[in-house]
Amino acid sequence: MAYIDEINESIARAARLGLKSPNFQAVEGELLTQKVYQDIPYIVRDALGDVGAEEVAAQCLSYHMRLLPILSDYFRTELTYTIGYVSMGKETLFEQSEEQMKALLETGIENPQLQIHAWLTLPTCEIMDFTLPTTYAVVNKTKEGYGSVLAGHADRLLNNVQYRPMLLGEDYLRRIGALIEFRMF
Repeated sequence: MAYIDEINESIARAARLGLKSPNFQAVEGELLTQKVYQDIPYIVRDALGDVGAEEVAAQCLSYHMRLLPILSDYFRTELTYTIGYVSMGKETLFEQSEEQMKALLETGIENPQLQIHAWLTLPTCEIMDFTLPTTYAVVNKTKEGYGSVLAGHADRLLNNVQYRPMLLGEDYLRRIGALIEFRMF
């Protein structure tokens, strides 16, 4: 199934679950150019500081939430916070079914260790994942992927990697208690 079809199914899934979903308008073309690949490390560093692997590994929800407005400004277009799972050949990481999502909406989370992943989707159906390569390297005790960004068109990623969107936006995370808003008085 093409990534845009999975995005459209994510929007339908959100409606079935009674969740808000951001408006996603796919556009042709590519936003991830060689210049972008050169700029991104500096944009992230300037926005978040020098972040260690411990702060990146297994922190996909908050890390991508913090990068969303910064990168939307950089690209001058709305990026979409995307929740789902990743397939790498026969291995599936962070998969959560619609039934499991529905159950969490009813009960909320009890354990902060969610079996879920988040990344950013550009309107061109290109994705940017700032945490998976480092998380994978830390978990597998390897240097390969450490500090890397996985980016490219979702339908053309290398090494049989497939991003599977389940929901768009953060409404689900707020509703299950995985995302807390802090307000300054």
